[in-house]
Amino acid sequence: MNKIVLFDIDYTLFNTDRFRQSNLSDFVLYGEVTQAITQLEKVATLGIFSEGTLELQNEKLHQTNILPHFIEEHIHIVAKKEEGLKTVLHKYRNYKIFLIDDKLTILQKAKNILPELITIWIKRGKYALTQDSIAGFVPWATVDNLSDIIELIAKD
Repeated sequence: MNKIVLFDIDYTLFNTDRFRQSNLSDFVLYGEVTQAITQLEKVATLGIFSEGTLELQNEKLHQTNILPHFIEEHIHIVAKKEEGLKTVLHKYRNYKIFLIDDKLTILQKAKNILPELITIWIKRGKYALTQDSIAGFVPWATVDNLSDIIELIAKD
């Protein structure tokens, strides 16, 4: 079965805190991101599932030079991620899906929609640092750095 890794953009790939502190002028990825996605694309299809304005999210992908790692048909940027979950996830029902997000609530809702989905919580950024655990839900993996998921995805 083909694997697809769906990444959130903010706080997962993109250093949103630095962007905000720079008055929205500093487009920077976290240090390990380029190397991690370069290794991951050898073992899985890479996609984006993020929320926000299409123009700004696309600008982040362009300015950081990571857009070439993602095929256009696998880039899903929606105004509200919760509203797009079912549509996007069902598109990949014939894949082994790894969903990587900094919001535990999104991972839990995705798992409720598609129980076979594999959830990876990247615990960084303002949401991850303030989230309480969710009763009855534990992500498949919790990481602080995308480098930690390469081996997990490659061997699974």
